[in-house]
Amino acid sequence: MDYSNRTYAFANTSDIGSVDFTQIMETSADTVRKSIDESQFILKWYTANEPSFITNGSVTLAWSGTHAECLNRLTSSFWVATGSNP
Repeated sequence: MDYSNRTYAFANTSDIGSVDFTQIMETSADTVRKSIDESQFILKWYTANEPSFITNGSVTLAWSGTHAECLNRLTSSFWVATGSNP
């Protein structure tokens, strides 16, 4: 599948109430992926349609980039639990 027309981003969970889920691909605060410590979440949108809550500064992004860049970042211990599970 071609994801080149999408932007992926990380934002602080404290901003999740300012997200208009009709403007992104996730459907609610309950469907976003969160970091291990739940301090950040992932959102994505079609690049040509940047959400107004980002352009007007209601939500500040911690990072944004391509699908491949996002997948690379998701391999860190910030997003993936490491070690053995009990």
